[in-house]
Amino acid sequence: MLESLITSKTRLKMLLKFFTNSTSTAYLRGMAEEFGESTNAIRHELNNLSKAGYLLSAENGRTIEYRAN
Repeated sequence: MLESLITSKTRLKMLLKFFTNSTSTAYLRGMAEEFGESTNAIRHELNNLSKAGYLLSAENGRTIEYRAN
């Protein structure tokens, strides 16, 4: 059902990851490896979801961690 509403498979994976466990955090390269996607695809979706207000980001050293808002 969600596949018909959300056309990007990468976005769907990310939403499920963050919102099925609201305490979950992740970073760009980790998600790219986990999902088997390119870092560019992950970065694009992270930017979209962050701009829409679904994700929050915080710098942790040299990485940026994302979590559900």
